[in-house]
Amino acid sequence: MSILNGNAFFEDREFPFFIQRYQIKKGEVIPAHTHDFVELVYVVKGGALHEMADQRYPLATGDVFVIEPQTYHGYFNTDGEETIVYNLLFEKQLLQKELGVLLQIPAFINFFYLAPFLRKNASFVPYISLNEHQRGHLEFLLQKIHKEFYEKPVGYQLVIKTNWIECLVLLSRYQDNNENNNNSPLPKEEWMSSILHFVEQNYRQPLSLNQLSQTCGMSVSSFTAKFKKATGMSLMDYKHSLQIRHACELLKDHRNKVVHVAYSSGFQDVSFFNRIFRKHMSMTPRQFRNGL
Repeated sequence: MSILNGNAFFEDREFPFFIQRYQIKKGEVIPAHTHDFVELVYVVKGGALHEMADQRYPLATGDVFVIEPQTYHGYFNTDGEETIVYNLLFEKQLLQKELGVLLQIPAFINFFYLAPFLRKNASFVPYISLNEHQRGHLEFLLQKIHKEFYEKPVGYQLVIKTNWIECLVLLSRYQDNNENNNNSPLPKEEWMSSILHFVEQNYRQPLSLNQLSQTCGMSVSSFTAKFKKATGMSLMDYKHSLQIRHACELLKDHRNKVVHVAYSSGFQDVSFFNRIFRKHMSMTPRQFRNGL
């Protein structure tokens, strides 16, 4: 199986984004592969089978799904009609400043973070299907992004990012509508491993206890009790433990100043960082570094 690297697609490493409109021809097979970036796929016209995480899903017009890094997937179009898709490849650092806001939207968490992780559940459908009105709105934005990306007029990166963020917000709203219509919160047997996975991927971002409990279809008190029973600590203590572990790795490099380590670990206040570090490590960051 091949492994695709972002360097083959991203012309500017400061702007890790790529878009293409691709036709999967009748009879074509795209072998299973993986990559080190995030991929969002929108099906303009469907007919192929998409295989990922050892499951096969028939594609249909209007389907949207996210493929996380290091996820094997491929396409099979041996019997169906031609399939046209938009592939949008990007690295999460592209949205670093906006993630704090986007992560306050429960449906964004569900679709862009928890859905890819839940693919191991054969009963879980890892995509959303858009209606005709939704498809029209999304395709309009994707066409604008595609045009800007290949023509590259002055300021094209800003226009792409603005429209891309609008796409993500729209998809989160569509996901929210689907969840309300289906009345189906995160499966009970999956919620803990999924939330832990999510926190481990996003511990440097602001996390809301209210939003995560809502995502799981629980009250805050119920979520808190179950989370502490499973991990032995509260959500914030668990998040802080991951941040401090990251900070310890950065402190091993004596060129990294403590203030930069704090900010790089997701702390906005150095005094608070020092207090949490001492709580977890029984010493200050400087004492930890001097002891190496």
